[in-house]
Amino acid sequence: MGTFKRFRTHYDRLPDTIVVQSAQSGDINASEFLLYKYRNLVRTKIRSYFLIGAERDDLLQIGMIGLWQSIMDYSRDKGISFISFARICIERHVITAIKSASRHKQAPLNNAISLECFADEYESDYKTLEALLRGDERDPGEMLIRREQERLLREGLKSLLSNFEWQVLKRYHVGKSYREIASDLHCNPKSIDNALGRIKRKVALSVSCDKPHAMAAASGT
Repeated sequence: MGTFKRFRTHYDRLPDTIVVQSAQSGDINASEFLLYKYRNLVRTKIRSYFLIGAERDDLLQIGMIGLWQSIMDYSRDKGISFISFARICIERHVITAIKSASRHKQAPLNNAISLECFADEYESDYKTLEALLRGDERDPGEMLIRREQERLLREGLKSLLSNFEWQVLKRYHVGKSYREIASDLHCNPKSIDNALGRIKRKVALSVSCDKPHAMAAASGT
């Protein structure tokens, strides 16, 4: 542990670009430092995907692989910061895994639902950059369609969930702990756990329809 603290202190003083270059040159300590430094970025990013009946560790592991890939592939010539590039790589790895699992009918990743409908509220600082770099969103028409789909999903979720559940889900999505959410909403952590359980069950019942507006109908059943 002492050794880790020493090299962490050393790399903390350096810009990411220098540490990444060291990692790409085979410096294991530099790689471990970056994986440690941005581990919470991975945790936050995978919260964009709501898992039904699955362990979050499944996506966490995939997200960490995406982070590792970003360390190996990053270049200043790309014209973006390392953290922005890492966000893109992490998300792409997670999305690819979900699509692959869906094709092969494998659980639990085939039951992941994107909650990027919250992006406008919480992640606008880098979402625009990611959209520009995604090949399937360079077409303005595609971007408009995606935004409309996200709006419908957001409206569907609001109709599906109670106000309390909606407030819990928004805070959970941005990375808050059960205790932090409970403090915000003036309740106990057990109530938060129960609310997330209800959210998962409600979404599971409606997701088979595969249409955002279908969620609204589920709230009346």
